Amino acid sequence: MQKIKTVLVANRGEIAIRVFRACNELGIRTVAIYSKEDTMSLHRNKADEAYLVGEGKSPTEAYLDIEGILKIAKEHDVDAIHPGYGFLSENSNLARRCEEEGFVFIGPRLEHLIMFGDKLNARRQAELAEIPMIPGSNGNVESVEEVLSFGEQYGYPIIIKAVNGGGGRGMRVVRSAEEVPSAYDMARSEAKKAFGSDEIYLEKYLEDPKHIEVQIIGDQYGNLVHLFERDCSVQRRHQKLVEIAPAFSLPVEQRQAICNAAVKLMKNVNYISAGTVEFLATGDGKFYFIEVNPRIQVEHTVTEEITGIDIVQSQIKIAEGYALHDPEIAIPHQEDIHYHGHAIQCRITTEDPANNFMPDTGKLIAYRSGGGFGIRLDGGNAFTGSVITPYYDSLLVKATTWGLTHQIAITKMLRCLKEFRIRGVKTNIQFLENVLQNEHFANGDYSTNFVDENTELFIFPKTLDRGTKLLSYIADITVNGYSNVGVQPKPDFAPLNMPKPFTGTPALGAKHILDARGAEGLADWVMDQKEVLITDTTFRDAHQSLFATRLRTNDMLKVMRDTAGKLPNLFSFECWGGATFDVAYRFLDESPWQRLAQFREAAPNIMLQMLLRGANAVGYTSYPDNVVKEFIKLAAKNGIDIFRIFDSLNGLDNMRLSIDTVRETGKVAEAALCYTGDILDPSRDKYDLKYYVNMAQELEKAGANIIAIKDMAGLLKPEAAFRLVSSLKSYVGVPIHLHTHEGSGNAIYTYARAIDAGVDIVDTAMSAMSSGTSQPSGSSLYYALSGHPRQPHLDVDAMNELSRYWETVRPYYKAADKTENFPNPEVYVHEMPGGQYTNLKQQAQALGLIHRWEEVKDMYHRVSMMFGDLIKVTPSSKIVGDMALFMVQNDLTEEDVYAKGDVLDFPASVVEFFEGRIGVPYQGFPEKLQKIILKGRPTITVRPGAVLPPVDFAEVRTKLAEIGAPTTDEAVSSYCLYPKVFTDWVERYNKFGDVSVLDTPTFFFGMKPGEEIRVEIEQGKVLIIKLDHISEANANGMRTVSFEFNGLPREIEVKDRNAKTTNVSRKKADKTVSGQIGASLSGSVVKVLVEQGQQVTKGTPLIVTEAMKMETTLSAPIDGTVSVIHVAAGERVDSGDCLMEITPLA
Repeated sequence: MQKIKTVLVANRGEIAIRVFRACNELGIRTVAIYSKEDTMSLHRNKADEAYLVGEGKSPTEAYLDIEGILKIAKEHDVDAIHPGYGFLSENSNLARRCEEEGFVFIGPRLEHLIMFGDKLNARRQAELAEIPMIPGSNGNVESVEEVLSFGEQYGYPIIIKAVNGGGGRGMRVVRSAEEVPSAYDMARSEAKKAFGSDEIYLEKYLEDPKHIEVQIIGDQYGNLVHLFERDCSVQRRHQKLVEIAPAFSLPVEQRQAICNAAVKLMKNVNYISAGTVEFLATGDGKFYFIEVNPRIQVEHTVTEEITGIDIVQSQIKIAEGYALHDPEIAIPHQEDIHYHGHAIQCRITTEDPANNFMPDTGKLIAYRSGGGFGIRLDGGNAFTGSVITPYYDSLLVKATTWGLTHQIAITKMLRCLKEFRIRGVKTNIQFLENVLQNEHFANGDYSTNFVDENTELFIFPKTLDRGTKLLSYIADITVNGYSNVGVQPKPDFAPLNMPKPFTGTPALGAKHILDARGAEGLADWVMDQKEVLITDTTFRDAHQSLFATRLRTNDMLKVMRDTAGKLPNLFSFECWGGATFDVAYRFLDESPWQRLAQFREAAPNIMLQMLLRGANAVGYTSYPDNVVKEFIKLAAKNGIDIFRIFDSLNGLDNMRLSIDTVRETGKVAEAALCYTGDILDPSRDKYDLKYYVNMAQELEKAGANIIAIKDMAGLLKPEAAFRLVSSLKSYVGVPIHLHTHEGSGNAIYTYARAIDAGVDIVDTAMSAMSSGTSQPSGSSLYYALSGHPRQPHLDVDAMNELSRYWETVRPYYKAADKTENFPNPEVYVHEMPGGQYTNLKQQAQALGLIHRWEEVKDMYHRVSMMFGDLIKVTPSSKIVGDMALFMVQNDLTEEDVYAKGDVLDFPASVVEFFEGRIGVPYQGFPEKLQKIILKGRPTITVRPGAVLPPVDFAEVRTKLAEIGAPTTDEAVSSYCLYPKVFTDWVERYNKFGDVSVLDTPTFFFGMKPGEEIRVEIEQGKVLIIKLDHISEANANGMRTVSFEFNGLPREIEVKDRNAKTTNVSRKKADKTVSGQIGASLSGSVVKVLVEQGQQVTKGTPLIVTEAMKMETTLSAPIDGTVSVIHVAAGERVDSGDCLMEITPLA
């Protein structure tokens, strides 16, 4: 016997590691070789020693460098070489050179490699053993003409195979003569690259066979046995994907005949070591010889599992000279070899099944594998931090499961695959799961065409990868700051002051009345109540007014159930719609529909109320009628009970559709009249008491269940409130609901006078979320009405307790919370609604105008009067604000607008307003100003929604599917209202996942080094995240953010957008040169509408810019030719930057 002391494995990856492990158990020293590209590969570290091979050669040629391999073997006392599979495993030259240099070749004899390495020789041996064969060519094929002749003789399809091939490479199925030239060239090229030889041969191709192979092992003493068969039929392009043992679906007689044929063939040639004989088996019980693989195979593990025989160790012992039945190998005689159970092997690769199995490359940022009873893993290069290169096989790890039955093996494999977490590269795991769950695979009734015939194998659920996505968000915010404002230090916030949890079942309230009696019954019930009823606005208008609608669902949900349980007598929660809809998408990375569903679940006993902008739904423009109707129906279906319907211009025509649709849903239509001006001032007679009474009567006739007074700017003075409510109670027969803002500091007094006049419902907020530009405090109103017969029936202690919670939440939003800490009676002068006040202040800050805030406020009122003393509520309030900012930034007076209007590019919202896109104001547009702003554009003289063509929802759904967006009815509705906002959100959601689960400080500020947070991504699933380190930015501006993720290291690469780069310095437009087009506001370029060299006429749209949700189209001030374009879409610009130059026509 020749004792082997050191084995060099002339291979890499998984098979090299497999041999090292076998040697380690036998006490044999191991030597690895590795190419330069494999310097960090796992197999290099699994051997006792490792040496670079093939220096200066290509990644593949390095492992084909026979002389280089032998040089390493000589220099490091190697006495045996194992070739593994692939590369040189079937190359007779390696075996010959080993023999010449005195190394033991762990494998078959040289003659067997020559015999079976040449597939034609193999066929001759099969003929001698009288084994059925598929018709094939007699020798190598040297030309396209020979292939065509063979196809004509035996008929198509045929298959071209590499003579030295294996693993599916160098093989092409040809189904017609037309395919021959390209298939011939591709097969030869692939064979040359893979095996160093472009020799090919031909066979008749069998349709729908099973691919069966038999594991053979023999020694030098003539002992040879089979270890049963394997079914390798799950394959693509002849590359095996999933293998099982035994081939249970074939008849026992056919399986036995196949195994006997394999043994006969290999005994005929006195084969030694491990080898595989491959066959194609057909449904009629026949089988045909394909080839012999004189080496260990990838799928040998399934045979080891069902027989308990270590094939690799047996190879080594046979090479040392032991016989199969010696105790050192201990393989029984054939009649005593039995298999036990069933095994499955899945090759987990970095191939993307959704992209034609294209190999993916990159860095494994996370790797976690399965395990447990009945599971075996043979790893290749799978570990966190591993870099997957394009140079080699894409195999990461082989998973093999064993079970008493095939079905048990399947369930174990499915469990194993589900336990894998591989991040950073795409894998085929979902494809493998689909295979395992396919009924044909479970039954065994599949062929080699299984993958091609079952397209459902390629339908994959969307991967969540929630952890990596959340880490990417945290890293981005930590490095770049929230919403591109730069990195802000994360404050140390006080712990949240959580209320005592409400336990038990919430008491029934007004919601029960609505559900039991309907909208009319609810209205009757409201008017029967002695006490005033309260709507709480904390969950919507309060935070819209205080900090620009930035309040996150996470913070609201923490107390919504407690609020509903402890304050069941509240009339409603005003919690949805209005600006919260688009802001949730734009700035909070949340779905407003998901928010609504969560609210409905948390507060089943309270009516949920939303703000609906009539024909504008929750948008800022008019929409086709079917869009508005569909939105209302979906909102009702998802939980909204009360729709507060208003029109920014008090246009009843724009409200009728909404009122009718709400009534159709069985919900409450609360139609609002928007209050502006002052009914106590005889000089402001446009909107007098008679105007509001008449409107209320019209709303009641239109079907309003409740009439709201929407005092969005807090202009309703106490005495005016008494007179208005008194008059409405006299003239209409439905409840009156009053909404105001604290602004001036008079709101509690206003409410008290309205309550004296008989108002039915008023809006308040929790104390810590009240006052300023918000609603008055509900607790303050409760105490103010002490001793009053209409004091509300509410638990004021609970209200105060909940307010203490909001007191600790509010500091989270300090960056957006610009509310003044004192009453501001100036609201009676500038008449700016509360929500618009905070939003406009944010816009002024972003545009660099905050130092001119007093001018902006003054200009706001001036613009309102210029526009005809407008009712100001979204979107009309925003239009006035856009114009005010435009005029202040460009130093324009009212006189300038009239004098220079023909060359001014007004904000898009202003142009659309004067076109009539949101309706016509009461008493019409100021004609002179309308002409100046429209510059000849046509006007809309009918209700905008009536002339807009209906949207094809099916077409929208198809478009969403094409971009990988959700296709629910709610998603379609969102896209119809806000196409760009919605698709931007989808893009961020796909990138970062559901970030609503993050705590608010982390959402806004990221994390500090050393900080640890816990994130509950779903009930009972908590991620523990710790930030360890942030690297310096590299030359590309990339930083590596290092986390501990559930205790394991995880690195995220993130672009530092604040890193110093070469700034683009733009010249400013010269206002004295009429052809220079300057940016009217600081913002970004949305679209360039013309090309250099294009001739334009005065008024031709040139560029669309955007600043803080306000789009402006810049038009040509003169006739001329576009000579220079300085900007492109997406670029940032500052006010006054020269964007384009036009050369006047001669």
